[in-house]
Amino acid sequence: MGIQAQAARLGFQIVGALVRRSDFEPSHLYRCFFDEAQNRYILHRGILTIIAADGTVY
Repeated sequence: MGIQAQAARLGFQIVGALVRRSDFEPSHLYRCFFDEAQNRYILHRGILTIIAADGTVY
C-alpha cells in the first residue's frame, strides 16, 4: 500500500506533490517525504507515520 492510500485511510490529505528528503532519513530502512505544506511522511518497513506541520502525529 502506497503513501497516498495509507494517508487516506488515516483521514489525512496530502497537499501537492511529495518530495523525498534523504537528509532526514536516519538509516536505509526509512524513507522520508515532505509535501508542499511541510507535512512529513515517514515510511519504515511499510508503515506510514505522518507528522503534520503543526507537530500533530498521525
